[in-house]
Amino acid sequence: ANVFTQSYINSFGKACMGGWTAYSKVDQFLMLPAQSIALSSTTFVGQNLGIGQVERTKKGARIALALSVGFSVLIMIPILLFPGPIVSFFNGDPEVIDYGILMLRWITPFYLAFCFNQIYAGVLRGSGDSTGPTVIMLLSFVVFRQIYMFLISRAMPGAVVPIIMGYPIGWAL
Repeated sequence: ANVFTQSYINSFGKACMGGWTAYSKVDQFLMLPAQSIALSSTTFVGQNLGIGQVERTKKGARIALALSVGFSVLIMIPILLFPGPIVSFFNGDPEVIDYGILMLRWITPFYLAFCFNQIYAGVLRGSGDSTGPTVIMLLSFVVFRQIYMFLISRAMPGAVVPIIMGYPIGWAL
């Protein structure tokens, strides 16, 4: 799915590709808290449900979500306040920096939706339901996103923001 997404980004030229690459580097830092805490919540939920501690499991899921959101917000603040210097760390071209700033400003706030997505998927996996999160993520991250990008690229050719919003819309979905 990311290869197809990259092809849409590539259609906007080298500067946009450079901005996307810089954004992608920062993206890894933004995803890390949610993914790490979701992974640990999977184990926590599995162990606690295994010994019948349902209330502790629910409390742990709430705490995992709060931690994920909290750490993500802490990372988001400097990214939203200083996107230019952050992007320029990866590329000094002014046009690349402009695209990177645009992408960071539009997508970064939606990492809160990513937190919910990841934590609840981890909790479901820990409860023994790996099929549900797999189907949901395949449908929202792959199928929906590709249909959305195909349609939006035809409806709004030359508009990069609607294309890049395919990521956060998929997370929220």
